[in-house]
Amino acid sequence: MRWTVNERRASWPARVYVLGMRANRDKDAFEGEENTLRIARKRQRSGNRPPTWWTRTRMEVREETVDGMTVWRVRPRDEEPIVTVVYLHGGGYVHPLTTDYWRLVRALASTPAEVVVPAYPLAPDATVDDVVPRLTDLAAHEAGQGPTVLMGDSAGGALALVLAQQLRDAGRPQARAVVALCPWLDATLHEDAVADLESKDPMLAESGLRAAGRWWAGDRDPSDPMVSPLEGRLDDLPPLTVMIGDRDILRPAVDELAERAGDSGVELQVREVPSMFHVWMTHPIPEAQRTRRWLVRFLRGVVGRR
Repeated sequence: MRWTVNERRASWPARVYVLGMRANRDKDAFEGEENTLRIARKRQRSGNRPPTWWTRTRMEVREETVDGMTVWRVRPRDEEPIVTVVYLHGGGYVHPLTTDYWRLVRALASTPAEVVVPAYPLAPDATVDDVVPRLTDLAAHEAGQGPTVLMGDSAGGALALVLAQQLRDAGRPQARAVVALCPWLDATLHEDAVADLESKDPMLAESGLRAAGRWWAGDRDPSDPMVSPLEGRLDDLPPLTVMIGDRDILRPAVDELAERAGDSGVELQVREVPSMFHVWMTHPIPEAQRTRRWLVRFLRGVVGRR
């Protein structure tokens, strides 16, 4: 297990950006069960944001329907992809795709990669039992075609790990690697340190997240490994990379993941960026640009091309 910490201080654009997040009250989206549901319903009515004009200008974009889900495929126009990335967006299982994701997708596609982005059904109307089998089939199909990486942020980071566990258990084609960006590994948020971090986190709040986890779990307990992959077996999984900031209430579960990884033998690397907030890598700040460049280098390394 490798855990590296970037000691670089937060840039002034990042510090200003966090002030803007607090001024805009971004955290309100997950403050309290009733409020979380109200905001989630509003965003769901607006729908998933499709690939932006700039994404369509820079990249080749195809849209298809797979098992009832809209799936976008983004790849370079003039280069053959060397790897496929199945990218699972976050949003606490209740928020649809936002335009920020396409900034990250464009960077990943420049590897060159084909980035497969499913707009999966959301809670509370859909649950883990409705969605995970469909995403597992999609991941197995892509992994059966060639080098594939499972990647996601927040809830999507948890899903990436869940899918790897599902593929392992079913003996289906497996990804080369799993990359979890600020993953929501434990839907119960039971770690003591979560409460200590809440005031530092400009985006997430415990109360709404716990409610979203219960909605997503459906008939399961939120601690079920299908919902909280931290509770699942880690042995015989592909190499796992986790990125996390220290102003994220999801960070404490990463500590526990590292402990369990040591016992299971799974190859784990954790990259921690101090002063960073939840899913910073999708935002227009210098730290995000550096992280996106690192992810491109990582993807090239997966297939042995530098």
